[in-house]
Amino acid sequence: MTNSHNSKALMWTILLISFVQMPQFAILPGTNLISTEIFPELALQTVQTVMSLPGIVAVVVGVLSSLLIRYGWVSKKDMTIGGLTFLALTGVVALVFRTSIWQLCLMNFLIGAGIGTYVPSSQSIMFDSFDEDKRQFISGIQFSCINGGGLIMSLLCGLLITIVWYGGHLIMLVAVPIIIVAFIVIPKDKKMRSSPENVVVRSKLPSGVYFYTLMIVMFMIIYSVVTINISTHLDREALGGPSTAGVATALLMGGGVAAGFFFPKLSSVLRDQLIPVSFFVLAIGFALMRFFPSSLAITFVAMFLSGTTMSLLVPRCIFSVSNLTDPTNSATATMLVCCIAPGSGQFLSPLIMTNLTLALGGESTRFRFLFTAFVCLALALGLFLFNVWRERRERAVRG
Repeated sequence: MTNSHNSKALMWTILLISFVQMPQFAILPGTNLISTEIFPELALQTVQTVMSLPGIVAVVVGVLSSLLIRYGWVSKKDMTIGGLTFLALTGVVALVFRTSIWQLCLMNFLIGAGIGTYVPSSQSIMFDSFDEDKRQFISGIQFSCINGGGLIMSLLCGLLITIVWYGGHLIMLVAVPIIIVAFIVIPKDKKMRSSPENVVVRSKLPSGVYFYTLMIVMFMIIYSVVTINISTHLDREALGGPSTAGVATALLMGGGVAAGFFFPKLSSVLRDQLIPVSFFVLAIGFALMRFFPSSLAITFVAMFLSGTTMSLLVPRCIFSVSNLTDPTNSATATMLVCCIAPGSGQFLSPLIMTNLTLALGGESTRFRFLFTAFVCLALALGLFLFNVWRERRERAVRG
């Protein structure tokens, strides 16, 4: 553990990095505009997949970065700063290349490469540097910061996109000052490379890590239905354009900000039952948008309510994983829950949910939201019963 002064500085630096931990959501308010005006020759699901590209890139890069850290080729600090540099380069590329679909893919690739590099490494630094109580506290505040950053970026991007369609990518230049702070504050950690004199014994990942990874994957597949469809839904219901979608996305993030402050208490009381509770709340959000599709006020309420689940389910899973790891396997664990799980879930969402609902109910976002609400309810019930069974089994083993 670090000393008190350095511990506070490190905590605030990790929270500062958290403000840009989900930059992929900041570019989504422009999805409908890009589909209808910039690249109208492409199908909506194609554009949605391109805009979700950071998710799958983050998965691949996250695996590579965790392996580099695990086998001692680079330090966690170096990987954190390198990833933030990828993010900053996105803004630079947007200033120069922005006339074709491959250039949009390049910008989204850089965002994904950044996420896959600095998110798991900075999260692993947090796992290694703080005790259990501090980690639970930071986990909640961290997701308030993540959503707070998403809120600010969504508002700014919603406004910038009305001026230039690549405005969401320009905002990534905010990473430049964060790079400077991270370079100064984050301590230089040792590269865990084995040698004849110093053999590093690396712990295997417990099965629980894979369970919580799966929970985040399923959550992100469903949660991303909100983010990738809200601009299209607002346009089809004649409720507004990109700036309105930016406000709606900001409210989604605002719900996450609010819920993050309540997370430590809710997590200690509900424990893993917080996971099915989150799916139930998300179901309510989708149901509101389905049954009141023409009300902008209720849509905003539904977005805020849906956003709270991000700061309840995901930090609960990450905190639970932090209790199962040690410094030798924390980089791999954080890669799974902070990179592979959210990234693959986000990327799979349009491929699964959009295509499935297109086949069953056509292009209606109303049907898409209703279908997703039923999926949420089914998961909430199933996971609630599973947690009850697991708790009874653990009590029987202890007894």
